[in-house]
This record gives sequence, structure tokens and C-alpha cells, in this order.
Amino acid sequence: MNTIELGKFGEKHAESYLNSTDFHVLKTNYHCKYGEIDIIAIDRSIPQQLVFIEVKTRTTVAFGLPLEAITRTKMQRLRKTALNFLNSTIKKIPKRWRIDVIGIQLDSDYKFQELIHLKNI
Repeated sequence: MNTIELGKFGEKHAESYLNSTDFHVLKTNYHCKYGEIDIIAIDRSIPQQLVFIEVKTRTTVAFGLPLEAITRTKMQRLRKTALNFLNSTIKKIPKRWRIDVIGIQLDSDYKFQELIHLKNI
């Protein structure tokens, strides 16, 4: 499995997790000139809050844990991409928003080991 396939695999797992909790997934893989957001969802536990979610998936910790891949530069791109989405959409969407990150750790056979969901990073 190459890194693109691994990323898509992790995003599907994260989407399943979100759908089984208090989230309603609106869009996946939103692209614009500033970057990409893996998942855009509504957090139903907090009325009227839009959540932009970055998913990081790893099969080894040799290059760090999944959550350690969120650098300052990546955060800046996420913010710009989120603002682009908010400014370009014509649908009624919540005005309150936040950025979350989901880290997924798999073993070398691509079997699920751990999922960590950090809110409002």
C-alpha cells in the first residue's frame, strides 16, 4: 500500500468513526488553492459547529506519531483552506467552527491499533 492509499484507508476509517459518534460528515477531500481538508463535518453535540478534520495515518512510529505530523505550516494551510471553504460556500452553514485532528495508528499488516481524536487544535 503506497502513502496515498494509506491516507485514503485512514480517512475512510476516520469517517466511519465520526459517523458512529455525534458527527455528520458533510464533505470529504475538499480542495482549494491553499490546500486540502480531509473531512468537513457538523458536530451534533455542540449545536451549530462546523468541524474541519485532518486525518493522519501511520503504520510505524519511525518518523513520529500520526499527530506529530501537524506542523505549524500545516496548521496555517488548514486555517486558510477552512476560511476559503467558509467564504466560498453559499449554503447555510454554522458560523462557529474549529479544526480537529484524528491520528490513526495501524500495524505493519494494516490492522487498526489506535485512533486518537483531538478537538479544537
